[in-house]
Amino acid sequence: MSPEIQIQQPIRVLHIDDDSSFLDLSQTYLERELPAATVVTADTPQAGLDELDRNFDCVVSDYDMPKMDGLELFETVNERQPRLPFVLYTGKGSEEIASKALNVGVTGYFQKGGPDQYQRLANRIEHATNEYRTERESERYSTVLQALGYPIYVVNERANFEYVNDAFVELTGYDRKEIIGASPGLMKSDEGVEQADEMLAQIVSTTGPDSKQFSVDIYTNDGEVIPCHDHMAALPFEDDFRGSVGILQDVSEHKQQRRELSRQNERLEEFVSIISHDLRSPLHMAQTATQLADETNEAAYFEKVTAAHDRMEQMITELVTLAQTGRSVTQRDCLSLSTLAEEAGRTVTTDMTLQIESEAAVEGEAGRMRRLFENIIANADTHAGPDVTVTVGVLTELDDRERRREGFYIEDDGPGIPFDDHERVFEPSVTTDDDGTGLGLAIVRRIAEAHGWTVTAEDSAHGGARFVFSHVELYPRQRATA
Repeated sequence: MSPEIQIQQPIRVLHIDDDSSFLDLSQTYLERELPAATVVTADTPQAGLDELDRNFDCVVSDYDMPKMDGLELFETVNERQPRLPFVLYTGKGSEEIASKALNVGVTGYFQKGGPDQYQRLANRIEHATNEYRTERESERYSTVLQALGYPIYVVNERANFEYVNDAFVELTGYDRKEIIGASPGLMKSDEGVEQADEMLAQIVSTTGPDSKQFSVDIYTNDGEVIPCHDHMAALPFEDDFRGSVGILQDVSEHKQQRRELSRQNERLEEFVSIISHDLRSPLHMAQTATQLADETNEAAYFEKVTAAHDRMEQMITELVTLAQTGRSVTQRDCLSLSTLAEEAGRTVTTDMTLQIESEAAVEGEAGRMRRLFENIIANADTHAGPDVTVTVGVLTELDDRERRREGFYIEDDGPGIPFDDHERVFEPSVTTDDDGTGLGLAIVRRIAEAHGWTVTAEDSAHGGARFVFSHVELYPRQRATA
């Protein structure tokens, strides 16, 4: 780390006093005590106010002056340049005036005197100027940091938060008063704190880099875990370590985009596999039947051509649906489970018996939710017959691993799932129906995942198929808008 270089900056002082000869003497003493200072003098309060716009670091003023005393002058200066250091240096004063001056915010109060008093005045000017400049720099940096929009923090040498900007407060969900003075362990795991300490140790070492970038999980006030990149550096120091500063970047959206791209690639491979494998059979059948139809002119072969084309059209339609249902849901309505089941039942079959075990509503995209119910009921109708009984209900129960799951289920009283591995029913092209595409339940899974839910296949209590949708937030039926 390079040592911090101290550069003595010029100091501009405005000294106002109605005694011109005293001003000349004062200017000589102050510029001798403060080599970096330039003292501008004014022999009336109004003349001093006229000079004020010339960027001064401190104002020194007498108290007893005609037309405007020192406290009245302070009030006027403070209105025009709030927090500008203002020191009363007066020959006529009292404890009452001194107390009043300090109560209204005057930076300092001194009685006029010899060289020792000038030295005290010079020290107060220098100290007040440094504080004023530090405060202005802090405000400027704070404005810049707020404008950047990234969550930014400063941790002091005691490993406590000393500064955070609005974006940091918004990211973590904690009140600023809770953060300032707290340790990073407030929102990091023990491993995260240890990792940051290791990175900081590398930065402050004599051969280390000026900054480090690393991944860290931020635990928000409401329990959410946000993956971030932390860009950390040490505050400038010479001998004593002063702390560190960092900028966080929320990368959860980037991770979501990468996951979505990965899912899209998986779907693309899946579609290619389905098209190359499943469409091949009806295509070959159509080609063979067409050739035989041309040779024999028999009606049966023309019917096979038509059937093969219908089969391919059905599969292509299902593939398009499969692709569309995989997109994340952005528009949600509060939908009644019983209404969805009743509408789907009327669409699929008129002979089905529907049982609603408990009324509830879920938030979902209406079109895709109707397709979900239609596909499951159509699956029941195909495998159990038109007089199948379909039951819809909600669940709050422990699964076989004693984990609580909440959501809803749709089950039937048919012959059940023929596979030992029930997960196979969701794989594209897996079907026991000669006329089926095997995409219906794959579409169901895609719709569930697009809503952020999990769907599993089980055996129902009656031996039929049961489809359970977990991680679903349930609402009273009365809240349903559709």
